[in-house]
Amino acid sequence: MHIRHAEIADAEELACLLNSVIAEGGKTAIDTPLTGSEFAAWFITGPHCICCIVAEADSGILGFQSLERFHDDLPQDMADIATFVTDRVRGSGIGRGLSQATSAIAEEAGVQHVRAVIQRSNEDAIAYYRSVGFEGDDASSSTKGSVTLIRSTPCVGDARNAMP
Repeated sequence: MHIRHAEIADAEELACLLNSVIAEGGKTAIDTPLTGSEFAAWFITGPHCICCIVAEADSGILGFQSLERFHDDLPQDMADIATFVTDRVRGSGIGRGLSQATSAIAEEAGVQHVRAVIQRSNEDAIAYYRSVGFEGDDASSSTKGSVTLIRSTPCVGDARNAMP
């Protein structure tokens, strides 16, 4: 597996991956499939985007993780994270590798805290985020349908060496 920054040329393949997760249901709050150009604007090139990284193998892109400041309610030192991994490789460490790389990028960008807002029904995603150091779920930041977890950026080992 190789982790690298997403490029515009990846947008169609990444949109297909995201759209397959959307089709599974219950895994993301995004409920409408995106085109490649919409994906690029949401995750790669938009003014709110900090980074979008991909995990790939010879077979293609296996997953991606984005870090962004789309929501106006975020403090300046915080950003939102989203992780999407194709169903055939979930649980294989792809998410952990993406998390380490994103943590290094977040630190370099001055992001001190990363927020994950997860559908309460998505127990696998909640377990994943907790396994990589996210904590919380206080009533003020969660809703009936979602769980909010937060991690400080320096808490993932030596993340600085995660990206080439």
